[in-house]
Amino acid sequence: MIEENGLSRTIKVIQSRKADDKSKSYVASLLQGGEERILKKLTEETTELILAVNSRQKSEMVHEAADLLFHYLVLLEKVNISLEVVIDELLSREGVSGFQEKRERKEKKS
Repeated sequence: MIEENGLSRTIKVIQSRKADDKSKSYVASLLQGGEERILKKLTEETTELILAVNSRQKSEMVHEAADLLFHYLVLLEKVNISLEVVIDELLSREGVSGFQEKRERKEKKS
């Protein structure tokens, strides 16, 4: 289970805004809209993070990384996947080479 921290508080806020008036809540507007809008924001925030890293502006990197993480959490909420499940998946890979894990995933798809 994820401990109560800034990340879990952010997730709770995202969940609490799900049914809010979308004209008054940015999160509600994302969650009540289509996945495409959230995916577009993820693309935008990823690009902005890349630009911040390239500029070597640490404060901008932090800002853009936070934006990207926030929109990622909104996407997980939209598609009903908990961050805990994602963390469990990461933990299941512990001690396994990334090359091996990727190869095994490809083999399962074949």
